[in-house]
Amino acid sequence: MQLNPDFSPEQRQSLESLVDSLRETLRLSVSLNSDPATLEQLNTQLRALNEALRPHAGRRALEHFNASPGEDLAAILPCSPVTGRYHPMAPPFQIRREAQQVVGEVTLNEVYEGPQGHVHGAWVAAIYDQLLAMACVSNGTAGPTANLSVDYLKPTPLNRPLRFEASVDSADERKIFASGRCYSDGELVSRCEGLFIRFIPRQ
Repeated sequence: MQLNPDFSPEQRQSLESLVDSLRETLRLSVSLNSDPATLEQLNTQLRALNEALRPHAGRRALEHFNASPGEDLAAILPCSPVTGRYHPMAPPFQIRREAQQVVGEVTLNEVYEGPQGHVHGAWVAAIYDQLLAMACVSNGTAGPTANLSVDYLKPTPLNRPLRFEASVDSADERKIFASGRCYSDGELVSRCEGLFIRFIPRQ
């Protein structure tokens, strides 16, 4: 699937800006602390916003998957809840190729908190799953995840820059083996190995 030509660059830019605002709403919502009357007033305002959004929601116009993203690796899955720039749950990733690997840089806030002050391990696993899959696509060996194994070496800190690296280690006719690493301030905090099954269209 390629980019949907009926969804203009101007629409994409406006939607991305709107989603950025929704991300900030999520960030603020996880630490709200006010009196009941204020909270109810905020709830009323959010309900009104939802009603304003409702007529414009429904069938998604954006592509789910873009097999030809060029250098914009985030465009592979534009609506992904992990790395999609058009999904409010997805943190704002910077994703690029470096030599033979895919690098994702991100700072995760309290929306992704597990243990106090640290990232929930399920989010770390989800990020690995996404970036290893992107490494497979970038390598021309795309396919779904069959197995994912994460070693959590140290707690992953919130509100600190993180660097994820993903690469394809080997591939045969059907199986693709990939691996990943996450660093905080140059220190390895987790690593991952994944098995993917190459997608072969039916003849």
